[in-house]
Amino acid sequence: MADASFADPLFAEPADGGKIGDEGLLAILEAAIADERAAQAKYRQGLDHCADREACAMFEQLLREEQAHERALAHRYAEVKKRLGLSGAGREKGT
Repeated sequence: MADASFADPLFAEPADGGKIGDEGLLAILEAAIADERAAQAKYRQGLDHCADREACAMFEQLLREEQAHERALAHRYAEVKKRLGLSGAGREKGT
């Protein structure tokens, strides 16, 4: 059995036993975007310090994939915000 102290609160069952709504979805997407950015930083660091062409090519590809993931998540985030009638710059744009 997994230690509950390591559980991600974003994916915990809602206290009322209900389903995760749009606000919860926004929080999950925000966390996912942050994860993508963290992965990009790691791959940039690898790219900055790679020793050979193959390693550099791998880091470049991984970085491009994470950037694409971030764009897809940011697009979904914007769609949910629009559906909720929320306006202004989303947190997915901030650093």
